[in-house]
Amino acid sequence: MFFSRAGGPPSVVSLDLESPYPYPSGVNCLRPILLSTMLAAAAAGSCRTAPSETEDYLGVSRELAVERAHRVSDIRYSLTLRVPEEPSERVAGTLILTFSLADASAPLAIDFKVPEDHLLSVTSEGEAVAYSFERGRIMVPPETLGEGRNILEFSFRSADTALNRREEYLYSLFVPDRASTAYPCFDQPDLRSAYRLVLNIPGSWVALANGAAQDELAIGSRRVIRFAETKPLSTYQFAFAAGRFETMEREWGDSMIRIFHRERDAARLSRNVDALYELHATALRGVEEYTGIAYPYPKFDFALIPDFPFGGMEHPGAVFYRDSRLLLEASATRVQEMDRASLIAHETAHMWFGNLVTMRWFDDVWLKEVFANFMAAKIMHPAFPDLDHGLRFLLSHHPAAYEVDRSAGTHPIRQELKNLSHAGSLYGPIIYQKAPIVMAQLETIMGEVAFREGLAEYLGKFGHGSADWNDLIRILDRRTGLDLVEWSRVWVEEAGRPVVTVVRELGPDGRITRLALEQADPRDAGRRWVQPLRVRLGGGGSRRTFPVMLEEGAVEIDGAVGMAGDSWVISNGGGLGYGRFRLEERLKAQFEDVVPQVEDRLARAALYLALWDAV
Repeated sequence: MFFSRAGGPPSVVSLDLESPYPYPSGVNCLRPILLSTMLAAAAAGSCRTAPSETEDYLGVSRELAVERAHRVSDIRYSLTLRVPEEPSERVAGTLILTFSLADASAPLAIDFKVPEDHLLSVTSEGEAVAYSFERGRIMVPPETLGEGRNILEFSFRSADTALNRREEYLYSLFVPDRASTAYPCFDQPDLRSAYRLVLNIPGSWVALANGAAQDELAIGSRRVIRFAETKPLSTYQFAFAAGRFETMEREWGDSMIRIFHRERDAARLSRNVDALYELHATALRGVEEYTGIAYPYPKFDFALIPDFPFGGMEHPGAVFYRDSRLLLEASATRVQEMDRASLIAHETAHMWFGNLVTMRWFDDVWLKEVFANFMAAKIMHPAFPDLDHGLRFLLSHHPAAYEVDRSAGTHPIRQELKNLSHAGSLYGPIIYQKAPIVMAQLETIMGEVAFREGLAEYLGKFGHGSADWNDLIRILDRRTGLDLVEWSRVWVEEAGRPVVTVVRELGPDGRITRLALEQADPRDAGRRWVQPLRVRLGGGGSRRTFPVMLEEGAVEIDGAVGMAGDSWVISNGGGLGYGRFRLEERLKAQFEDVVPQVEDRLARAALYLALWDAV
């Protein structure tokens, strides 16, 4: 396991025009560096008259993605970017793109979602390419291409869309399909590629990226940093940040964890820094132990960015966070501390779930998110034993998921996505709140050991590649007697939730002779939601809990036979069930009297939730 070189900053070497870096075909790295320097003038002089950057681009359709995945492989990006002193000036760049092509008989689409005048040149083997530009796509003609290895070179100006520039720093944010606003690329998640990055930045700046910084060149008042080639990444995982950051590092085993920050409050930084290192180290150890797979990247850096729009983003080897989420005030509560720990564990878990194995298409974006949350809970809950994690899970997930799922506008967890430009519409409570409930139920049904072994096989089989939900389901299905294909169809591929009703029959003595839960499909489509429940009964001083598996239309609770006929029933007493749990009329009528009798906080919260759902 290796995070970054133990020791000081990367070595600084003198400018040597004859010293080549190992780019494809022996291309001298200084050629793109010097070219990008010259491009700065063009970038500064032309951006004022550039067309709008909000025009209607074609985006990557599912059909285009499938077609390219069959044709294109072994992709490498050698990218040089020059960040100018003035934020108003365009970032300029050069790219050497190498790839193998299985079929050269048709034009090849390369994504570049910028105004056409931002693309300055396209060449192949030193010859200009007669490309066409079609609403964010560079169309390379067949006569330029050949089966096997191809090399294309581009010079360009980047759009500002995903390069978030401030006076003293810049950071990229390419999720889900915005890498192509910064440089030409195959902007789809399953075409994973190795990256070599060179950043030409102001001399007072530092930088981080997915790869480790290898060496620097001093060119007047500027600094040129060359980063090591990465392992295969999806375009949305590629990242870099540069600016006036302070750096800190601390050993973890034989490796280093490094922090890049802009915090000026020394007391605030000192108050938090130990926790940040320890929480990351704990998360890394936790996922390694759970999966049996060592941290899959050569370094681990993270940047604390003042205006970062999300809580965090899991770029391999270079995680970005909003600084206020990690640098807590002295008055922070235990819940805030837990939220910070969960965020760190979530982004760290993504190194395996989402980065090591990447979705083939963004219809499975929910999968990486649900496993990051799943692992975060596994890792961090034991460190906060004073918090009621079951109660937090119920209140954090069920109300928000129900709000969507009971509406006419609900949708499946796994949604159809026709074009990556619409990927932003996939995010919401069904992904972030319903999906974790479903995954927790699946682990309960399968058993922790079988589930864990299945995940380890999945990560081992598809490591540094792409897979989809069905690949995982096939692996898990072999480890259980449950028909997981049918289970997945109902829970993941279709929208909605069951209606669960308590059925009670009493004998002449007023005691229960039959107690059952019946589920119904609100669409009358005959669906059955398999799920584990804990049914709680009480009344007359007696309390009983019955674990049941709701599989068919009804499940009998035989243990309740003989209990008092006026016993109250909480059908989702364990809080993990998902559905519309209808309250019996007798419970509604006696609600204020029953609530004080329910001593378990989780069951009481589930009862309140069922009442609100009825409203």
